[in-house]
Formats: sequence, structure tokens, C-alpha cells
Amino acid sequence: MSCPSFSRLERDLGELSHAFQLWIDEDNEFVVVSGVRLPPGYNTRQIDVLIELPDDYPFSPPGVADSPVYLPPNLRFRGRALDDLHKFRTPCCETPGFGPWAWFCYEDVQWSPENDNLIKFLEMIRADLTNPETS
Repeated sequence: MSCPSFSRLERDLGELSHAFQLWIDEDNEFVVVSGVRLPPGYNTRQIDVLIELPDDYPFSPPGVADSPVYLPPNLRFRGRALDDLHKFRTPCCETPGFGPWAWFCYEDVQWSPENDNLIKFLEMIRADLTNPETS
């Protein structure tokens, strides 16, 4: 008998796979979502997004604490670097999956374990990328 959070993760990854090509590591620790379309103003039309999955998903949201989100490091909005995109999450750690990646910083994510899923989370990322702060 599988635990409820694992079956929920499988279901949510399955739903996400209907819209995107996914690469999921064998331990379900992270997923690379390919072909995420960006809002106008970026130096590319689409990107891959790496999402580390929390051990207790869906009770904890992805994107915060020990489950960060990674984007391509050369991503630019209107020719400028994104303020919340960092080359390294911590100096001692490498990003998982295929690189290179840059950590996209979230301090807090509005998340309802009963109502939210990975599709809504990915749409939240896209919304946050609509008019990002740049330097």
C-alpha cells in the first residue's frame, strides 16, 4: 500500500505531463519541466524549469526552504538580470539534474495542500515572471 502523499505526487506529475515533457529523477526528488513558455520581454520564448519536490508534498509547497526552483542562469527580462535569480543557492551545493541552473528565490508561497498542485505552482512561477524586478 502506497502512502497518500506519494500517490498524490504521482497524480500531479501525471497531470503536469499532459501539458509538458517531464524528466523525473528515479527517487522523485525533482522534476525538470521542459518547454515552459515565458511572458513577452524575455531573451527566449521558453525555458526548462527544475522543481525540487518536498518530501511531504503536497503538505509543503515546492519552491521554498529545502525544495527550491531553478531556471536557466542566462535568463534576461528586457535585457536585464532578474533580481531573484541567483547563480548559486549556497556556495557548497550544486544544483540537481542537468545544468546549468540558477536558483529562483521564493521566501513564501501561498499554497493550499487540498487545492493546489504542480500545474498551479508552475502557473504561479509564470505569473511571477510576468514583470520581475531586474537590475
